Amino acid sequence: MQPFKAIHEALRDKAADKLCAHLRTLGIDAQLLRRHPLLRVGTIKGMGIKRKSLGLVQVTGKNFGYVNLIRGRERHPLAEHSHTEYYLEYLVPLRETPSSLCRAVLVTKKRGLFRREVADIEWGGGTLADRLNGDLSLKDSLLMEFRLTRPLDIVVAPEPVYRCARIETSGVTQQRLLRRPALRLPSGSLFDCLDRIAGLIPGHVTEVNNRPEEVLLEVKVEVNPGSRDAEVANCYVTDRHVRIESKEPLQIPLYVVEDCQVDLTVPSYGVTMAEASRSMANSVVRLRYQDESGRRRKVEFGMLAYDAGTLKHTLFHSYPYGITR
Repeated sequence: MQPFKAIHEALRDKAADKLCAHLRTLGIDAQLLRRHPLLRVGTIKGMGIKRKSLGLVQVTGKNFGYVNLIRGRERHPLAEHSHTEYYLEYLVPLRETPSSLCRAVLVTKKRGLFRREVADIEWGGGTLADRLNGDLSLKDSLLMEFRLTRPLDIVVAPEPVYRCARIETSGVTQQRLLRRPALRLPSGSLFDCLDRIAGLIPGHVTEVNNRPEEVLLEVKVEVNPGSRDAEVANCYVTDRHVRIESKEPLQIPLYVVEDCQVDLTVPSYGVTMAEASRSMANSVVRLRYQDESGRRRKVEFGMLAYDAGTLKHTLFHSYPYGITR
């Protein structure tokens, strides 16, 4: 087994080791972890895209606790070569579950005809973006950083399953498959800017979670359609939950919903048109989600076809990081 381990060690991507060593040179207490649940944050596989963690660096004494190094490869069906890029994800552990409002995307505004320089920056997204736009000192620091070096794409996104938020920065792209892209290591000034962004996230999450839930959709559903126990109940989709107020009420957090499937129904043989018209279930909605123990569950209920389509649209657009489609 020793020769195989030596070959694996010689061939493996050592970018995470370089990242950990670089953070230590900046005076940061950093330790490389090979096994940790947060290694799965940001990983994707399928549809021609593969994003894999090369290592998780634990950071002490900062507003974020970990830096996850992701190597992404994307191959377009019509492209000759793969598209490879490094991503650094700064993970902020949270005591509360973040909502979809914990999302912000940095947009740079450039000027100049030939030498495009960053003239201004602005955060877009939810209420977190408003808080980031209000920090003028952070804005000045990022503008100074981007004028000295190449601007980065910065995205703040919630990870409710892991109860954390991630600050993602893109790295260096290499189009040709035979040449490895070089990892762009963060400077000390950029690291400080990202740490300041991380410091604003916990307070924002607490503020949002203390607000009353916003109702995005209110519709009627039919529980146990077509049976003697059929019951019409109110269904609410809020910015945090799906609630069905039946005799046995059900409340599902949005971030655990995995899929919403809508099937049209036809009256079964022997059912009269009068009986069919009394039922509002001309479509069946199936919600698949995970419970607190991680087990996959399914709930079915009947709805009008139009309302079912509206429900599915609301779910897929109200919490893009909760539903996997």
